[in-house]
Amino acid sequence: MRVRTTKEQLDMRDIADILRQHETEYVPHALLLKEYYRGNHAITRKEQRSNSAPNNKIVSNYCEYIVNMNTGFFIGQPVAYTSASEHDDELKMLLDVFKYNDESAHNLRMAEEASIMGEAYEILYTDRDAQIRFSAVPAEQIIMVYDATLEENVIAAIRRYRVYELDGGTFTDYVDVYDRLCVTRYIYNAGQLTMTSDASPHYFDDVPVVEYVNNEQRRGDFEGVMSLVDAYNKAESLTLDDMEDFTDAYLVLKGMGGTSSEDVDELRKNKVLTLDEGGGAEWLIKNLNDTYIENIKTRLQKDIHKFSAVPDMSDESFAGNASGVAIKYKLIGMEQVRSRKERGFKKGLQRRLELIAGMLQTKGAAKIDFRDIEITFTPNIPANLQEQSGIVKTLYGMVSQKKLLSLLPFVSDPSAELDELKREQAENDDFDEADEQGDGQ
Repeated sequence: MRVRTTKEQLDMRDIADILRQHETEYVPHALLLKEYYRGNHAITRKEQRSNSAPNNKIVSNYCEYIVNMNTGFFIGQPVAYTSASEHDDELKMLLDVFKYNDESAHNLRMAEEASIMGEAYEILYTDRDAQIRFSAVPAEQIIMVYDATLEENVIAAIRRYRVYELDGGTFTDYVDVYDRLCVTRYIYNAGQLTMTSDASPHYFDDVPVVEYVNNEQRRGDFEGVMSLVDAYNKAESLTLDDMEDFTDAYLVLKGMGGTSSEDVDELRKNKVLTLDEGGGAEWLIKNLNDTYIENIKTRLQKDIHKFSAVPDMSDESFAGNASGVAIKYKLIGMEQVRSRKERGFKKGLQRRLELIAGMLQTKGAAKIDFRDIEITFTPNIPANLQEQSGIVKTLYGMVSQKKLLSLLPFVSDPSAELDELKREQAENDDFDEADEQGDGQ
């Protein structure tokens, strides 16, 4: 959640007002999105018709499918970093921080959270060993406070979270407020804040909370098709209810009013039915229009894929012999979604780089200009390595070697790969020189 204010600093009353707004306007919807991702859909609360009537609650979790497909397509391949300057040692220091934090796995988690919630957040801090760390925080816990200028500068970040005692029932609500210099902790109870300790410095150059937005509207990837998913779940559940009603059909005996329960048991045993003159027997069943029902479900299914822009990968059009270009055309909708994700995520990564570079300079470890770091995303789709290698070969001499290496999907660290290439070339040159000297003797 984000709020804007004309104040330069927040007092305790401001924080309490923001928390009440967050609790009533944002948290319920945010938690609903996470419940749908986990598979707790509206159909699970379907009411029982009667004690004996079938009451199936089928969950077809398209929400999870949409998130997983979009996240894997967007950032299934690790983000690559290259430096526009000649100071590769500085880039190496940044990459060491990323390695220490398992950055690729962390990015995947952030992208998944943003896909579900429409936004994701991480907090940067230093651990006991004075190492720079960054940790993902659930989106429903964070409130970003911006000023009212066109630049939308971050004034503070508020984190509200609950800590349970060992008994699992007792808990305490905490509120951490990060400003440009310090972090202050409060206990939050019944809308009231109580400061637990004095503000402590966090040593970063700015508010150490980074925001990653999924799109400009801050909407989750399945948020627009939740009603369609509910309709599909209902159609599936009612279809199975009707099937069970069909299985539990009644046998109607005409002109056999004197039939007893013993007669019915005898009928089941011998599989023979004796009818009086004018009598008859037939099953009382519900007539099911299978074609109509399946058409409805097929239409819902197509609409879910259409409006979420995530294709059905089990469709025959995604045959294994489809060319790379053909697959890209089929994924054009996902590519539009991915491009929007990339813009929001890249802005967050640049913010992370800025904060880390500032901390490294504060520690005296390095002076890094984060603007020299180029960030490259690679869509996670089946790649034609021969075609990709041909493109790299064609561009050789026109584009830097680092950039060319970043275009290859199997190269995750272009700088390290370039260093290794130079080392191998140096070894080969030394070997050739030694060989020539041996021949001369």
